[in-house]
Amino acid sequence: MSHSPTLFKTALLKSATIQSTESMAQSEFSDEVSSVVSEPNNETDDKAAAAAASITAATSQSDRPIMKKAQSMPLTTSAGSSIKEHFQRKRRQLFKARMTKFDISNPETSSDPFRGFYTLFWLVMAVYVIQTAIRCYEQEGVILSLGFFRLFSKDSLALLISDMTMVATTVSSVLFSKLLIWGVIRYETTGWIVQHFCQALFLFLNIYWTFWRDWPWVQSGFFTLHTIVMMMKMHSYTALNGDLSIKYRRLKYLKEYIPKGISEKKFEADPKQLEALEVEVTFLEEELTHGSMRYPDNVTIHNYLDYLLVPSLVYALEYPRTEKIRPWYVVEKTLATLGSFLLLYITTERYILPKLYDPNISDFRVIVELLFPFMTNYLFIFYIIFECILNAFAELSRFADRNFYDDWWNSVTYDEFARKWNKPVHQWLLRHVYAQSMESYRLSKANATFVTFLFSSCLHELVLVIVTHRIRMYLFILQMTQLPLILLGRLPLIRQYPILGNVVFWLGMFIGLPLLAILYCREAFWSDAIFGAGPKS
Repeated sequence: MSHSPTLFKTALLKSATIQSTESMAQSEFSDEVSSVVSEPNNETDDKAAAAAASITAATSQSDRPIMKKAQSMPLTTSAGSSIKEHFQRKRRQLFKARMTKFDISNPETSSDPFRGFYTLFWLVMAVYVIQTAIRCYEQEGVILSLGFFRLFSKDSLALLISDMTMVATTVSSVLFSKLLIWGVIRYETTGWIVQHFCQALFLFLNIYWTFWRDWPWVQSGFFTLHTIVMMMKMHSYTALNGDLSIKYRRLKYLKEYIPKGISEKKFEADPKQLEALEVEVTFLEEELTHGSMRYPDNVTIHNYLDYLLVPSLVYALEYPRTEKIRPWYVVEKTLATLGSFLLLYITTERYILPKLYDPNISDFRVIVELLFPFMTNYLFIFYIIFECILNAFAELSRFADRNFYDDWWNSVTYDEFARKWNKPVHQWLLRHVYAQSMESYRLSKANATFVTFLFSSCLHELVLVIVTHRIRMYLFILQMTQLPLILLGRLPLIRQYPILGNVVFWLGMFIGLPLLAILYCREAFWSDAIFGAGPKS
C-alpha cells in the first residue's frame, strides 16, 4: 500500500551508519578540537617539524582528527619559508530516515493516544466549510465568493514564467563550482567574493522584477519567498563545494609532494612530519567523501537538479533515500494541499479580509475579531507547507529524512520554538550563519546568536517591505524582542513550571499575528496602493 512504512526500513538502516559516524554534529560548535598542519616546503624547517609534532600528538588520541580551518593561502612556495594550511572538519548535517509527526503513514501516528483529536479536527473543519458555504449563499447568493481568487490569480502566467526563469538561473551555481575545480578561481581568495556578489545580484534583480511587475501582495509574497529559498539553496551548494575545492586542491598537492619527498629522502631526518602529512591526507580523503559520493564527482547538472527537488536547504553530497516513489502518497498529499488551501481561502475571504477592509472597527476590536481566524490560518499554512508540500517533494525525490518540524506546539521558550517549527530554515541558519560567524569572525555564542536573529529578522522584514511597499520595521522589532523573551524563558519560575512558559508562548502567538495585521495590512488596504479594491480612510 502507498502508506506502508516498510519503504523507510532500508533508508533507516542506511542512515544508521551515517548517524554513527556523524554523531559529532549534535555537540556544541564551541567544543571544536583543532590542530594545525604545515604545508611542506623544499627545505624542512623547525616550524614545520613543530607543527607536524603537534598534529601527531593531537591525533594520536583519535582516529578522526579534527583540524582547524582558516582561509587557506595559495599553494606557492618560496625558499626558506613554509605556508601553513589550516583546516577544520566541517560539521555535516545529520540526515537520517525520519517521518513527520502528522503523516498518517507514520507508524508512531497509529499508536498515538491523541490520534482521535486529529480525526476530530478534520471533521470539525468539514462542518466549518459547510456552515460557511450556507452562510455565504444566504448573504450573497453564491456558495463561495471569488473575490480573493481573482486577486491571487492575477497575472498568474507571468508569475509562473518568472518563477521558472528565476529557478533556472540558479543553475549557474554549477558553473561556479566547476570553475573552482578547474582552478580558474580560488574560493579562499576571490571565489567567496564572487559567490556573495552573485547571490546579492540574484536577490536584487528578482526583487526589482517584483516591483516592476507591480504584482498584488499574494504574488509578491510568493515570488519573494521563493527567491529567498533559492538564494539559500545556492549559498549552501556553493559554500560546501567552495570549502571542498580548497581541500581537494590541498589533497592533490600532498599526493604529488609526499612521493616526491620520499624519493628525495626529505623525511628521513624527521619521520613525524611524514606521519603528520599522512594523517592530513586521510583527513582530506574523509572530508571529500560523503557516503558513496566523492567530490568533485557531485558537481553535475543532474546532482544540482536533484538537490533543487530535495526539500532541504542544506546541501549534502548524499542524502538518505527511500526505495521507490509511492504514487498514491503523492496523490494524498496533493489532495491534502488542495483541501487545506480551501480552508485557508474560506477563512481569509470570509473572516479576515472584511475586518481588515473596515476602517470603522477599532484596532482593539480587530485584534479580538482576528485572534481565532489568524491562528487558524497560521496552522493551515504550517500544515500545507511542512506536512503536504515538503512531504510531496520528499516523496518525488525519494528523500527519506522528513523531519521538517518537531513538536513546536509544546514550546516553553521562543528559542525552542525557533528550533522546532521550521527545521529546514533553522538548520540552514545554524550552519551558514551561526556556525560560520563563530568560525570566520570568532564571535562568541551570544554574539553569533544575535547575528543569527538579526539576519533572520531582516529577511522576514524584507518580505513585508516588498509585499506592502512600505518600510515599517514592525516585524523586525517584534522578532528581535524574542531575544529578551528567551532570557525570560530561562528564569527558574519558567523552568519549574513549563506549562506557564507554554501559556506565555501561545498568548504571544495569538496576539502577535493579528497585531501584525493591524500594523501592516490595514494601512496597506486603506491606501488602496497594493491590494486592489478596498475602502480608503
